[in-house]
Amino acid sequence: MSKLHCVGLCAFALGLVSFISLAPQTANAQTTKQAQSAPIKQPVPDENVLARLVWSTMISLDNANRTNNYTVLHNLGSPSFQRRNSPDRLSDIFSNLRQNRVDVGRTILSTPSYYQPPAILADETLRLRGGFDYRPKSIRFDLVYANLSGGWQITAISVVEMDANVPK
Repeated sequence: MSKLHCVGLCAFALGLVSFISLAPQTANAQTTKQAQSAPIKQPVPDENVLARLVWSTMISLDNANRTNNYTVLHNLGSPSFQRRNSPDRLSDIFSNLRQNRVDVGRTILSTPSYYQPPAILADETLRLRGGFDYRPKSIRFDLVYANLSGGWQITAISVVEMDANVPK
């Protein structure tokens, strides 16, 4: 109202009072309509949640590799992950880690490094791409999770061991 100057005209003042009293209602109605039509994008979880997701996935994979039983890793996946990946298929996918006796479980001893910032993708999944930079071999991961029933479930997983000098 400080930008408006009172000109002393009664009609102008009455019109201004009517405008001011209607403006907040109109703005609220427009804001409400926009909020209802725009999907609310969930935020990227905090650092502790991200690390816990990575560590729990690495431990599950490590246990599966040690026992050659991928049922638990399979069961931690989203329904679409489970449809695409039977426990036997997961065993085939991670056979190289298993045969080379890669100690994926050692990852819980350090904080994951993210080679790309953790992000919520357009499909509302969470992507974590990074690694554990051990020498001479590092463990790299690319993980995607869906937030289903209030918890994050694996929708895609890639874990490899490679020379630490390989570009990230």
